[in-house]
This record gives sequence, structure tokens and C-alpha cells, in this order.
Amino acid sequence: MSIPEAFIKAIQSTSVPQFKYFSSIDSTNLIALEWLENGAPDGAIVFADHQRSGRGRFERKWVTQSGSAIAVSILVRTDAREQKYLPLFSPLAGIALSDVLKHRLQIDAEIKWPNDVLINRMKTAGILTETVWNGEELLGLVVGIGVNVLPQSIPPKESLQYPATCIQDHCSFPIDRFEVLAALMNAFSYWRSQIHLPEFMNQWQKTLAFRGEKVYIKQKDGSVQLSGILSGLTSNGELEILSENKQKQTITVGDVHLRPAEPEN
Repeated sequence: MSIPEAFIKAIQSTSVPQFKYFSSIDSTNLIALEWLENGAPDGAIVFADHQRSGRGRFERKWVTQSGSAIAVSILVRTDAREQKYLPLFSPLAGIALSDVLKHRLQIDAEIKWPNDVLINRMKTAGILTETVWNGEELLGLVVGIGVNVLPQSIPPKESLQYPATCIQDHCSFPIDRFEVLAALMNAFSYWRSQIHLPEFMNQWQKTLAFRGEKVYIKQKDGSVQLSGILSGLTSNGELEILSENKQKQTITVGDVHLRPAEPEN
């Protein structure tokens, strides 16, 4: 298997200690979970040029077309302090990507709680974090990130659960996805070092999509659990909703969807 020189050069500009590169694979997360169980070092990554059946929330598939996207899984071996912040590793990836988009590409992005990155209210990235345990001992985490970079990475409209876009559609110059990958790895490393600090939650609050707007919290079957104004996040990363009867409700990550209210005509 030939690994592109541009990929190797990009990874050499990061602190990634080891990587596995695949021209085509079912899921980077599945390979990463197995590698984590078999001694992979902290910060190693699995990258796929073509991902046939990557996984998202609710067992949805995230297909990555060749040469068009970023499909990467980051292997994390948490220290004792980080184990207190396990639920924050999904937003950590979102914060890192939104940081790269803003400061390298001048693209404003937002995080749709809990794990999607939006540009102009359209999804450009999804994140799935999975844990590996040996009994009661946490072996580590796998943070899977899928990013639409070029137009051919956007799935057909009929298969979309949410409006989608890609980075290139919001940038006036050609995007090099391996350069974006390297920047993402470096941003992930930085924000990981901040995960226990107020700066982390402040950044998440600043990039939170639909803040101050009416939203719906829907169950997996599509039924509405709650509607109200999205007021922000708790210190634990739960969503705060001011319900229609003016009561503050907190929503934890589970089998729920966040959806914005439809604009009124």
C-alpha cells in the first residue's frame, strides 16, 4: 500500500507518534479500538482515504469518498486527571476543528451539541467517541472524526439526516486536506491540555450553535421531548434549555437529537 508523501509530511509536523493509513477500510474507529486494546500509544491515529461504513451516533453510517474528506480516529490514553472529563472529548474534537477553520481558513464554524460541526448551519463534520475498558479499568478512548473537505464528500441529499456542506465550498482557495488534518491534530493536542480549565468551557460556549434560539430536543424516534430556548451549557457539558414555562432543564447526551426551530414565514 502506497502512503501519499503529502500525508507523511503533514503528520511529521504534528506530535502523532504512530499512524495507520488505509486506502480503503470499513471504519477507522473499529481498527483504532482493536489497536488500542493491543498496545497502541497515546496520540496514535488511524486514517482512511476511503471509509466504506464509518459510524456515527445511533449506528448511522459515515461514508468517506476517496480523496475528498478526512476520516481519522485518534487514540487517547487518559491520565488520572483526564478521566474526570471523559464526556468532553467529543466537544474537544469539535472545538479543535472549529479553531482550525477560523484561524487557518477564516471560516466561522459552530458546534451543534453534542458532536457535529456546522458551517452556515450545515453539517461539515461529525464526531464519535468510544471507550475501551478492561473490567473496571479504562484502557482509553477512540475519538473518530469525519470531515467533509471537498464537494464530492457530501452525501446525496436523500440520505441526509441534516443539511450538509464541505469546507471547500466556503473557501476561495484550494484546500489541502492533509494540511487540515495536521492542523486538526495540533489543535486537538492543544485543547486537550486545556480540558480541565475554564478556557475550554468558555470556548465551547462561544462556538455553541443556536444559543439564544428556540430548539427542539427529539427522541431517537423523532418525537419531541422538550422545546425551549437554548441558554448554554453546564460545567459538565450538559445542555441547558429554558422551557416554555420558564423552567431551566438540563439535557445529557443520550438517545436525543437537537434540532433548531423552523424559521417562521
